[in-house]
Amino acid sequence: MSDMFDAKIALFHRHADSRDEALKMLAEEFMKSGVAKETFFDGILNREKVFPTGLTLNNMCVAIPHTDPEHVNRTQIGFMSLDTPVEFIEMGSDDTKIQVTMLFMLALKEAHQQMDMLMKLMDVFQNDELMERFKAVDNYEEYMGLIKEAGLDLEG
Repeated sequence: MSDMFDAKIALFHRHADSRDEALKMLAEEFMKSGVAKETFFDGILNREKVFPTGLTLNNMCVAIPHTDPEHVNRTQIGFMSLDTPVEFIEMGSDDTKIQVTMLFMLALKEAHQQMDMLMKLMDVFQNDELMERFKAVDNYEEYMGLIKEAGLDLEG
């Protein structure tokens, strides 16, 4: 699974005025690197409308935007931390608004990968100390160290 990080898509302490702007910044990195097709951003937005991806954790809110495999060239995970939160709709809700400070964007080539990755991410999200460190990280090497510590770089 370490190849899920080959494109090195990680943006630290960025500013976005809205959910869509944050999603676009991160999705553009996927498209520029060839990980995702030109339809990726629209796919992310369309899925977000039907299946919101905001999650409230103990001490913060995150989002795990993703879309269908048809918009993806190869599997990749991307990350973005925000200097100020943006509004997402909470997962499982039609209208509960939450203030998200981190995005873990998924480009999954195989549909079966989605549940496995979401389960692994949910385990990470339960670790408040690790999540605080993700929020504070400001360079790719430290980020990858956290990914390894979280067990997200391993197959299985």
